[in-house]
Amino acid sequence: MNEFQIGTDAVADGYLGWIRKVHRATNEILRDRRGEPIVFATQDAAKAAAGEAMVAYLNTPMLRDGAKVEALSKAEAFFKPRSTSSAAAASGNVA
Repeated sequence: MNEFQIGTDAVADGYLGWIRKVHRATNEILRDRRGEPIVFATQDAAKAAAGEAMVAYLNTPMLRDGAKVEALSKAEAFFKPRSTSSAAAASGNVA
């Protein structure tokens, strides 16, 4: 299921909120700064927090892998020394 989703799960003390990203197969439970799951008092509060977390994720800058590869290729082309055969060909000294 390659789609974004939010939801809640009932636990003993309340509700957990979760989000699912397109590229993940599992739900990511909302956690506090210490990494502990956040337990909300109501299902509505858990779902609202999950919605806010999803919006925050969607509004972060995203970088394609292709953009990384393209930048690396340009950097390598700029900084790598030319081989002797291509340097000779460029200067016109071809045997």
